[in-house]
Amino acid sequence: MTKIFSISLLFIFSFLHASERNIVDSISENQRLQKLNELVIASELSNNLLDYENLTLFAPLDDAFAALSAKTYYGYLKEKNKDQLQNLINFHFVEGEFSTENVEDTINTKSINGLDLEIKKTNGILYVNGAEVVESNIRFSKGVIHLTNRVLIPK
Repeated sequence: MTKIFSISLLFIFSFLHASERNIVDSISENQRLQKLNELVIASELSNNLLDYENLTLFAPLDDAFAALSAKTYYGYLKEKNKDQLQNLINFHFVEGEFSTENVEDTINTKSINGLDLEIKKTNGILYVNGAEVVESNIRFSKGVIHLTNRVLIPK
């Protein structure tokens, strides 16, 4: 009985701690989002992201960034390409909370930089612009993060 109680307390504490973290801390603390963290820092968008009341992040895993060519990835980090980098980062964020519970079929929406995104649920799996959500509903203080298997490239 005490083991179940201890596990329950650990779960509650973990949930409460997660919901206290902001989006920037949530990205930097996730070991599978270190490439995204590097790009968010380089883009100098951290403070802008903290201003939103409610966000959904479709966060590409490090493996997703590894699928980009080195030229493309490191090209985003060049100072002369900061506008492209900011566009790339902002394309992964949607204002509002889109969890697996509140997406029933297909939702057409806009990223925070005004570009079209299609959020779709098929056979219980969430997709955004064709990228599969491989882990969903990671809570932070003002929204939710979904880990994706691809980087969304703005067109």
